[in-house]
Amino acid sequence: MRRIIVFASCIFIMLFSTISVKAVSDEDFKNDPGYYENLCTNNNGLTDDQKAVCEAYRNYLNNESAKMQDYLKELESKIDEIAANINYYADLIKDYQSQIDALDVEIAALNNEILVKEAQIAEKQAEIDAKQAEIDELKSKVLNRMVASQSSMRINKFIDILMGATDLNDLLRRANGIKTISEYDQKTMDDIQLLVEQLNVAKEQIEKDKEALDNDKQTVVDKQDQIYYLKAQAQVVQQEYLKQKADIEAEGNRIATDISSIQDTMNKISSELGNVVSSSGWTSPVGGSHGEGTWHYSTGGVHLGADYPRSVGTPIYAAGNGVVLKSSDGCPYGYLGSTCGGSGSTGGGNQVYLLTSINGSLYAVKYLHMLAGTPIAQGTIVSAGQKIGEVGSSGNSSGPHVHVEVFYLGTQSLSSYASSWNGDLSFGAGWGSAALNRLCENNYSAPCRIKPESLFG
Repeated sequence: MRRIIVFASCIFIMLFSTISVKAVSDEDFKNDPGYYENLCTNNNGLTDDQKAVCEAYRNYLNNESAKMQDYLKELESKIDEIAANINYYADLIKDYQSQIDALDVEIAALNNEILVKEAQIAEKQAEIDAKQAEIDELKSKVLNRMVASQSSMRINKFIDILMGATDLNDLLRRANGIKTISEYDQKTMDDIQLLVEQLNVAKEQIEKDKEALDNDKQTVVDKQDQIYYLKAQAQVVQQEYLKQKADIEAEGNRIATDISSIQDTMNKISSELGNVVSSSGWTSPVGGSHGEGTWHYSTGGVHLGADYPRSVGTPIYAAGNGVVLKSSDGCPYGYLGSTCGGSGSTGGGNQVYLLTSINGSLYAVKYLHMLAGTPIAQGTIVSAGQKIGEVGSSGNSSGPHVHVEVFYLGTQSLSSYASSWNGDLSFGAGWGSAALNRLCENNYSAPCRIKPESLFG
């Protein structure tokens, strides 16, 4: 009989007990790759569970690698198409960024929902744990009573109790006690049954909540993958666009559209220009080192100046004493492929063209992509180090920086050059790829182009 009770007890416990096994998901790998990398590169002393996790992690890495390779192959297959339709694809970058921004907003909203759902699930899990503890306690009482009664009572124990009564009142009292014990056991079992039913409902609901949570998390992963793809696509387009950027710019404005106004302004201040003293050295536009250098981008393609990436609003300074020969304003925050340049160079955004005398020689310095509303006015006579604008990202730009080009113009005076300038925004030194044929470093005479980084760093 004891074995029967023990067996029944085991079955009872199995029916009312729950075992929760948390599987490691791809999201876990994605959120904490450092942990799993460290765990799985140390194969010594791993438990069987840890080995299974590491196997899953390796499968995850293989799947991710295959996915990324598919992305890259798809992009590579489009490069020729992009190169042939560069302006069309450059316009797409703006759309890509809008999609990325929208996805970022959606991901942020989903992550907030996930936090709320996780808190709700944790609260429900606490309720489930409390019910499970109550069930376990009641279950334990019943099992203990069952075992105790079997170990201390014969089959006719109830009869013995009744037969031991000394009188009628004692008999009724004993009978009532046995009835109470029976009713107590039944009520306890009823309570357990009710709690189990409540527990099952709560477990069913929490499983639905977890499924909804997993769906939200998967949606976040999917949207992050979309962002990765869009950024990868934009990067390919950007690199291809940069290869052609100088030639694309050359197809735009080469001559200042307001040259008559410029010449009138310069003639009016001609006498003042004659009093400008030549600077004794160069002043850096923003200080510090440059990013992309001159003549070619690091990824390929002609780059006729040096880029100095700085935060929006960083002051830009005049390279030397001189005059603002040309100024163009009114372009908003730009994007790769934007043609905004006002009356200046196509895609150059908000611009300043400084005519300056340094160490007795004449130079032009071209500053592009300034912040709207900050380019100093045309015709302003400036001193070396004077603020002439602020860093922005206007026109054909993928981020805040100032693009600087420097032209050597010979030894004539500020006044004579300014009053006779024909409006050529390359100052006779050529546009696009052809501009590489007039580099001062190749011993060309004025006009020729100089590397800004050789002057400013």
